Amino acid sequence: MQQRIRALDAFRGLAIFAMVLVNNPGSWGAIFAPLKHASWHGLTPTDMIFPGFIFIMGVTIAIHLPRETERLGTRLAVLATAAKRALILVLLGWGLYLFWFNSDPAFNWVEDRLLNLRYLGVLPRLGLVYLITVAIVLALQGKRTGVAALALLAGYWAVMAFIPYSDESGQHYQGMWAFGNSFAAYLDHHLLGADHLYYGNASPFAFDPEGLLSTIPAVASCLSGVWVGQHLLLRQERPAKLAVIAVLAIVAGYALATWVPVNKALWTPTFVLITSGLLTIILLLFLWHEKKRGSLRDGHPLLVAGTNSIAFYMLSGVLARIVIMIQVNGSSLKTWFYNGTQAIVQWPELASLCVALIFTFICYLPIRYMYSKKIFWRI
Repeated sequence: MQQRIRALDAFRGLAIFAMVLVNNPGSWGAIFAPLKHASWHGLTPTDMIFPGFIFIMGVTIAIHLPRETERLGTRLAVLATAAKRALILVLLGWGLYLFWFNSDPAFNWVEDRLLNLRYLGVLPRLGLVYLITVAIVLALQGKRTGVAALALLAGYWAVMAFIPYSDESGQHYQGMWAFGNSFAAYLDHHLLGADHLYYGNASPFAFDPEGLLSTIPAVASCLSGVWVGQHLLLRQERPAKLAVIAVLAIVAGYALATWVPVNKALWTPTFVLITSGLLTIILLLFLWHEKKRGSLRDGHPLLVAGTNSIAFYMLSGVLARIVIMIQVNGSSLKTWFYNGTQAIVQWPELASLCVALIFTFICYLPIRYMYSKKIFWRI
């Protein structure tokens, strides 16, 4: 079991390295295609990263929740602990959003940031998904997690496809999966308000890619990780069986994409099927490599990053804001450095990637130091 957990740490490490890399290009206008999100419908390698975190979180829940229940004694105590962790993740996400200053005289931190706080986002979604998943697994006593995931996907599809809604002009819609026009966007717009959403200017409805309704299928992604963890790591079923199921999920996702598009921002059921299948295969490859070659050595970069992934993410988020807030010759430090790199490389996309790699390495160094001192930031 310990070796398999180490493989899971390595998988998480790969995910956090990838997330920091794609979130910090030298220029958002010069990015190699695989390092971009799909423009709307579709799937790129970058679109796999966030569901990867959620899937890994599900596998971890499968491993640790039985121990947590035994340690704390009651399911209510376990749920209270999960709620505390979820709240911390939400507050960390809000803290990152509020950590911002603009030298523009017109900028007002209270009005522009605090009063327009983006309620949702990566860390708040992780917190909500974690709490809801733990509650479901506890309620089901660890059984039928796969069925629960499929039920959530079916319910989300039904709500998105069949509930009618209308905009301010009275135009009626139903079954839309468009940018700014879906039942998920409608709920975000009316329940949270445009000022608190990532796409606040979207029309006819502002929305958030980590919105309220799309949290439901994100929970299904997490439950898929729980199911894989239960069958692969706890019951130790044959990897070949899991691989076949993963391939079937991928095939089903693409087959259904004619009717339900593959879309990360809406976290569509087809997106969940395909990404969960692919992520299961990636986990199987990590375990296969470990079985054939042995565990990764202590201090391997993937283990370093994977055992302190939240610290890595927070550090990168803070530093990313600092290099934009610092001004050099009338532009941000980040832009200044990118321009200098491009002058040497003479290829905008490659220069942008070089900046992202350097940034990721700089963020990695403190995490490496924490690992060497056995400092692990647990939530």
